[in-house]
Amino acid sequence: MQVVDRGLSWLWRVVIMVGLIVGVMVPPMLLRLINALSQQSGTEIWRLVLIGVYFLVYLGVISLATVVYRHYSGTYRLKRLHHEDVGFVFGGYLAIILSEGLLQMINVLVYHQTQTQNNNAIKTLMNGSSTAMWLMAIGAVFLTPIMEELVFRGALTNLFFKQEWLKIGLSGLVFGSLHSSSTIPSFLMYVMMGLVLASVYRLSGKIQNSIIIHFIINAGAMALMLGSLLL
Repeated sequence: MQVVDRGLSWLWRVVIMVGLIVGVMVPPMLLRLINALSQQSGTEIWRLVLIGVYFLVYLGVISLATVVYRHYSGTYRLKRLHHEDVGFVFGGYLAIILSEGLLQMINVLVYHQTQTQNNNAIKTLMNGSSTAMWLMAIGAVFLTPIMEELVFRGALTNLFFKQEWLKIGLSGLVFGSLHSSSTIPSFLMYVMMGLVLASVYRLSGKIQNSIIIHFIINAGAMALMLGSLLL
């Protein structure tokens, strides 16, 4: 992909990324607050307000990340998807599934951990109340893939470095670091996912490809979680 440098200092680029990352972290915090309020009577209005804020935060982060992505990538219109993009999506999805399977096996054999700390945290949030459960499901499947790909792939890889391998490596490390992990294999699962998604985006030049893969991954994981909670 072509490198576009808009001349902003590294300090301001870091400030932009920190702001976006803070925005990414807000929705789960709101769900915790909704769960806390659900244990108290007379808090219905506050919960409704927080539900509105929950979706507004997603919209705000997505909008800001889109502006940064367009400005620093020079891509102002989404490129059309073609037949070769199916290969990028399938290949990326397969790479993530295989790497996760291998690392999860190591996680079980060495650390006797069947669920990552991140997945346990999500389940705890979803168990807190039916409102949080469905908000998490909707957010994780339909909103998080768009938000996180625009932030960690669209914005991050275009803000820093000129070498592609550094862009991809930074994206994977930052993405992995922001997912809760208590073991090395579980940390590497999210790093690998970030590396693959960044590679798909940088090689194809289309942010839609990484969004589609992220959507498929999250939809499958959320279907399993909802099944375990509802059945």
